[in-house]
Amino acid sequence: MSLAPTHTTPRGHVVLQPTYFTSSLFVDPAREDIDHLIRIYTERYGTSQLSQPFTLFKDIWSSQGWTWLHFKAFDARSRDAFLKVTMRLFSERLAESESPLTRTAALFGLYTFFATQPSTSAPPLHALAHLPVTIDMYQSLLKLPDVLDTNFLRPLRLHVTYVLSALHKAQFFHILPPSNLFPFSPRELPREQFISDFADGDGQVAAATNAPKKKGRPSKHDKVKKSRDAAIALDKWLDKTAYTYQPPQAINDVAPQAITTHILLSHPPSTTRNNYRAKKSELLEKIEPDYPYVTEGKGRAALEQANRGVVSRLRKIDEEAAAKGMEIGGEGGERTGLRRVERAADELGKHGSVGGRGGLLGLLEGAGIGQENK
Repeated sequence: MSLAPTHTTPRGHVVLQPTYFTSSLFVDPAREDIDHLIRIYTERYGTSQLSQPFTLFKDIWSSQGWTWLHFKAFDARSRDAFLKVTMRLFSERLAESESPLTRTAALFGLYTFFATQPSTSAPPLHALAHLPVTIDMYQSLLKLPDVLDTNFLRPLRLHVTYVLSALHKAQFFHILPPSNLFPFSPRELPREQFISDFADGDGQVAAATNAPKKKGRPSKHDKVKKSRDAAIALDKWLDKTAYTYQPPQAINDVAPQAITTHILLSHPPSTTRNNYRAKKSELLEKIEPDYPYVTEGKGRAALEQANRGVVSRLRKIDEEAAAKGMEIGGEGGERTGLRRVERAADELGKHGSVGGRGGLLGLLEGAGIGQENK
């Protein structure tokens, strides 16, 4: 009786390729998991107000199963891509456009994921020592403790300072050029988009794949379905971008309940506003370099023409809205609406008025408020 031949090479192992971790198969679910983690922490922090906010984060990290994430990949090449992409997804939530509490939770997650990399395993697992970040994000991250200046956020300041100090001591940040130069590789995540050709696991091709494209205008059913899908997508976006904060408590008063609002209403876009003001000042300086001594020239004529054009278009929009029984911009009294725009445009060239230099370009500074046309 002869024995069957046996192979001499070790049994093959399934290895995830690095491109898997930069594709939508991994990036999209990972983003959703990070959003879910941050959302839970912001809600728990707003309701509990513990003296140890980082301990609260570690409890949530463990209860949500994040402690097992490091066992996602073992091969060195795949693990390097996995670690870089995961940490980059955490760093995306450190942007100044996010609320301070969201940025703090993302920093806690980034630090915890970095600090819990296995270092005593046998065989040893690949560990990531540095994370590429742009210089502008690095500078804004160093200012994060100064942003936590309210009574609601002040308990986080000490922990954020310690985390930043620990990461700086470990030389964790690898500084890249500014973000407007897109220095990351890959430039955007996900780099690969996965599109399924099958409707289910039985291999049945989706009906929409073989269905011929309809000719003519979309049916009422198609319009309703498209509207319903858009509404569902909007609801999901609102859920992901919700922000919970604790209103200030008056002396000898009951602590108010936490308020949930949209992220865009939680933190004023001071950086965007300052950039706009700087660009506007540069524009006005180039158009009228000798203002206020010389106000007659091509620059002033261009400003007047632009102001008249904007007012004319807004009047036309207001007339069309009135014909349909609608009102535009009337909710804010004299601060909104066509009347304020007209007043701001009339202020152009009037020394001493807010809009004297740029007309409509002075709306941010208060042009057209409280000055009725004579």
